[in-house]
Amino acid sequence: MTPILLNQLRSIITSPLISLFCKKFEENEIVLRRSIDTSICTVLIGLENIIDNTLLYDKIIESITCTEFYKTIEFENGKLSSINYSFEQEGFIPLNLIFSAKKGRISEMISNEVGIKSETAGAILNFAVMLILSHFKNEKQKAKNIQTGLNSEKKAILNTVPEGIRVILGYSNFECEETNSYSSNTLVKTNLRSHFFDKIFKL
Repeated sequence: MTPILLNQLRSIITSPLISLFCKKFEENEIVLRRSIDTSICTVLIGLENIIDNTLLYDKIIESITCTEFYKTIEFENGKLSSINYSFEQEGFIPLNLIFSAKKGRISEMISNEVGIKSETAGAILNFAVMLILSHFKNEKQKAKNIQTGLNSEKKAILNTVPEGIRVILGYSNFECEETNSYSSNTLVKTNLRSHFFDKIFKL
């Protein structure tokens, strides 16, 4: 089954945006693309874990409505056409609501697994949560529809999440499928073999 929700979110990211991020964060394009893909999937799994709690989910959605990021972000034909770097500060609130005390560990794990600087990993995770929530709010997608999409696409999403993050989020028994075929919508080819157990003692 084609992961519609995941591909929809992936397709929002444009090449000009990647170029801007590469210059801003001074990162290689390949690892930057991979960090965005990993962060999007990580946030989606975090949302799937809490979306049954409607009060918490509504609080998370409402937390972005007054942000500068949500007020200024613009989409054109399903692509991101403008960006506000306020996500670097404003992403902390929804991330803390979704992941609680795990946010720092998750950010560091993305840095270790993908191979980007810690500060870049934190910023990209902030960007991912603000982008996803803004998209959901902008499209007026109901929580029930989002939950259905997340449930049906969970396997595809978890396949992109590094093993260390899966363990943190409670999916230590998930068996990741190795594959050499990638969707054309995937931000970057992802090496699914995790280095979690080699790196865990560095945390």
